[in-house]
Amino acid sequence: MYIHKKYLINNESRDIKEYKTLLKKISRLNLRRSSKFNILAILGALNCVDKKNLSDNTGIYVSSEFASITSVKKVLDNNEKNSMIMPFDFLNINSNNVSFYVSQSLESNGKNMLLTSDELSFERAIELALFDIEIGEINDALIGLVDESLLSITDYSKYAVISDNTGCNDYSGWLYLNQDKENALCKISTVAAFSSLEKFDNLISTFDSNQIYANKNAKKYLDLKSKNKLDITILTTIESIIDFLDKDYKEMIYISMDSRSKGYLFHIIKG
Repeated sequence: MYIHKKYLINNESRDIKEYKTLLKKISRLNLRRSSKFNILAILGALNCVDKKNLSDNTGIYVSSEFASITSVKKVLDNNEKNSMIMPFDFLNINSNNVSFYVSQSLESNGKNMLLTSDELSFERAIELALFDIEIGEINDALIGLVDESLLSITDYSKYAVISDNTGCNDYSGWLYLNQDKENALCKISTVAAFSSLEKFDNLISTFDSNQIYANKNAKKYLDLKSKNKLDITILTTIESIIDFLDKDYKEMIYISMDSRSKGYLFHIIKG
């Protein structure tokens, strides 16, 4: 599978008005009452690809760790105060709307979905998208990781557990991929899942790369296993891929592991 486009928004928390102003320049959709979560997703997706060049059967996969958490918090606060919940506030807590809005903005007729998980949401989205391409359900995949900063929520730790510094920034990262090798940025050579540390050890022993990226859980385990500390860059999956593409490295390994020692290994090669 080949990656053709990439795009990343990774900002300190900003007011939704800034993102709406940017979106107005590239989209005519009326999103005046939409959530910051939706705006970030649409803005990232539109900047990643030109809708005129999308195939008629592009699948859209939005992944998220926290989804519309600030909208949910707003509704909960109003409910506790016995205040009236406005219709659009209620609609915005339905996170599943986001993939529909992205599809609408891109005028895409392919399948679309949202995958949410407190860990490995983006990795699972890639695995599912690649499977759908392999079985011929879609021709191309646009995969995003979207979350709004939690810093605007007082005592956000009551509602979400933050790992790897996710949740501190407004985030909208996207990859566009298919099976066409021509003009590709890189090839995803391997996407392998593992369900235990033992299976991970067996898996990693078959790979050799000087450029390794990982999340904190994986790095901690690799450091314990290695006599010499490995030179590992800690970034999220899509940040790792973009960092890799912007450097002179020829190949990379990305390892993600959750708190239950389950995870994924990605092997990516340029050329």
